[in-house]
Amino acid sequence: MQIIEQNDIQENAEQYNLDVGQDQNEIFVLPNHQMNILSRNAVDKLQVNIQSSISKFNKLLMKAQDITLENHRNQDLCQKAVQVVQVASIGLMQIMNINQLLENKNLAVEQSVSSLNIICKTNQLNQYSTNLVLDYMNHIILEKIVELIDKFSQLQKEQKRSLAIYLAKLQSCIEILPGATTVKHNDLYAIPPDHQDWQMINPFIEKKQLATDEQIKKSYEKVSFGILLGNAMISKGSEYRGELQKSFMEGFGALYYGLNKKKMKSRADHFLVEAKQEDAFKAWNLPETGIIKKFLPAIFPSISFNKKIYIPKLFRKITKEYILEQYNQGTINKINNDCGIFFPEQMILMDDLLKNDLNQDRVQVRVLCHETLKFKGVDGFMSMFKSTKSKQFNFDKIVIHIHGGGFVAMSSRSHQTYTRKWANNMRVPIFSIDYKMAPDHPYPAGLDDCWQAYMFIITFIQKYFNVVPSKVVLVGDSAGGNLVAALTIQAIKAGVRVPDGILLAYPALSLDIKTFTPSFLVSLDDSLLHHTVLKLCLNSYVQKEFNSIIDPMLSPSAVSEEILKQFPKTRIVVGTYDPLHDESFRLLFKLVQLKKDVKLIEYQSMPHGFLSFDIINGMKEAKQTVIDAQNCLLEMLN
Repeated sequence: MQIIEQNDIQENAEQYNLDVGQDQNEIFVLPNHQMNILSRNAVDKLQVNIQSSISKFNKLLMKAQDITLENHRNQDLCQKAVQVVQVASIGLMQIMNINQLLENKNLAVEQSVSSLNIICKTNQLNQYSTNLVLDYMNHIILEKIVELIDKFSQLQKEQKRSLAIYLAKLQSCIEILPGATTVKHNDLYAIPPDHQDWQMINPFIEKKQLATDEQIKKSYEKVSFGILLGNAMISKGSEYRGELQKSFMEGFGALYYGLNKKKMKSRADHFLVEAKQEDAFKAWNLPETGIIKKFLPAIFPSISFNKKIYIPKLFRKITKEYILEQYNQGTINKINNDCGIFFPEQMILMDDLLKNDLNQDRVQVRVLCHETLKFKGVDGFMSMFKSTKSKQFNFDKIVIHIHGGGFVAMSSRSHQTYTRKWANNMRVPIFSIDYKMAPDHPYPAGLDDCWQAYMFIITFIQKYFNVVPSKVVLVGDSAGGNLVAALTIQAIKAGVRVPDGILLAYPALSLDIKTFTPSFLVSLDDSLLHHTVLKLCLNSYVQKEFNSIIDPMLSPSAVSEEILKQFPKTRIVVGTYDPLHDESFRLLFKLVQLKKDVKLIEYQSMPHGFLSFDIINGMKEAKQTVIDAQNCLLEMLN
């Protein structure tokens, strides 16, 4: 890794497109290490990183202890020093344990079991994946913390924020390190690219370069600006209690930080490190609230038909008790044929389907179509007066869409930037599900909403609209991709109609934070899928009684071969600069092994969430991703 001091910046700035700041003490880190992480290469060998990390951790501990002794009357400094001691102590213990394993010494059994303990045996240690984490920790994080600690008592406000940001990164590395040590030696991300497993799946992967890496980076910076500005303004408002004060200061923050990008990034990054759950989710949900919500429709494409329907829950519910019973019986990853379909004696009327009755537990679904759908009455007394001779055009193909948002934010409304384009261009109805979200409604509430909507649509929708779905394709992005895969698994498990195809856009396929993938390291520097927010989302959605390691409806990449054999056509789209990138390839590998119809498009350098960036002042490269996804849907429908 190269470090550039201020006097070297001018001659290197143009070469590396660095923003030359005014702070004479600032050190710039070249982006080459991040690119190495993305290409799965480490700068140093494992033993070198171990010794260097041990040295830096010891230096941190000694310096933090000195700070505590010298500033025992300064509570703020002491608290920060204690935090450094706590994090560094755990990190040092982990590194020492890894060093023991390299020396062929099995670890002693710890008296207290912790998720942060290194618990693997000598022959289990995966040196490759372990070194990826240590290399990042050693070169990117520890060097910066040591530098800041050396001038601890003179730190200015921005530098204190920087220390908090790097300590949070270190904490995340410490949390994922145990998982990195136990990655299986035959895992896709523990074998070289010329290995037979990679050779087997390569024909099913289409790599697309939509622009140069630098052009994509600049495009994403425009999107990141909006994300960082939103975080900074929410951070400013969170300092105040009254709603009126909050709103005023958020508005002030938008103006102030919009004119000062450097302070905006510092404030936003620090906010994400120490944000309360409520504030972090509020920032994620900005497109659904306030002035942004009012102006968002201005960028939506026009659409002829846009109606909300409110679907009753008529099928066996996916409840906590239903899931836990399967855990106990060992059937959570098996086909159970337990749908329990039932047909109500009296269906609700069209007027009721269009009415949001707050006293009823209904699922809101947005219906989009390029032309007006025909309303139909429910079969009953009036049906005897209908002419049997008249023929009416019926749509026989539909798309069911499930939006993303980390299980905690967003809705079908904000995703209309691309779902309306699909509806207009494909000329098929799109049913976009608004499921209940965490933290108020954790797993499996959102999945049950999707299940109830899916079952109602494929069973009863023809009674209400001129839609008789002979072909049904599901599509979801991010958390919605997780729910699409989970819904497909549930349909197979329950023994009901399986969708004809599924499209997973940058899906969250493993909700077990302890399952390591190299791409998680991207989240340490990503403004959208920030590592602290990822953990907040997971903790909100997955309650302690659920097991994301064995439950395929939480972690679809853990699905059994028995269920995978029944999978429909599957298409996956994902960018390389995405913390969720790697798990898609693990699912792809399983499907290819079973000779299933599967394809994956990998967009080079594209970030998470790209479908939503095909907007004014968004990412021009995203336009092609929306078209590609549309073509995938059409292929599966036809």
